[in-house]
Amino acid sequence: MSRRAWAWGVPSAVLVLVALGGLYATTTPRYALYRLGVAIQQHNVATAERYFDVERIADAATEVIVADYLARQPVPTTAAEAFGREIAANMAKRRVRPQALARVRAEIRRSVERAGIQPTALVLPAGLIAVLMAFEVSPEGPDAWVTYRDPVQGPVRFRMSRQPDRSWKISGFDPEWIRRRAQEGQTRIR
Repeated sequence: MSRRAWAWGVPSAVLVLVALGGLYATTTPRYALYRLGVAIQQHNVATAERYFDVERIADAATEVIVADYLARQPVPTTAAEAFGREIAANMAKRRVRPQALARVRAEIRRSVERAGIQPTALVLPAGLIAVLMAFEVSPEGPDAWVTYRDPVQGPVRFRMSRQPDRSWKISGFDPEWIRRRAQEGQTRIR
């Protein structure tokens, strides 16, 4: 290979590797968390909400809340009671889901608006190095579980899912965390 080919080939190969590495880095859950942290630090609610799959989070929270409610009820002894319980569960889910959607959106808004103002607000670290150190990301199939230790709330565990555009969104929270938040907010089935 001639000297001229080396002069163009090596820098070109390095440039391609850097571009591929940058592309990979921007399509990871950690990068999405970094961008979410930046949006929170800038108090940009609309941008921050794009990193949450609000519908899936509300559906999962509704499932947990209704299942916990039904677990406290007497076990059905007949097929008719079991059928009635199923109908009651479906009705409860329809009633709780809009409340869960509103609560998820309110929690996102509250966290973003209070970031850096009140010490009780959930604040995600915005620096890329802070994100690398603060979050533990565990791949699980096409999704990833992320664990973060909030200074006020303690451990927070949530699921992130890859979207069709290859970005990542928070799509669900650990059921124990949902139960704690529901008890704090005194969410109830009406």
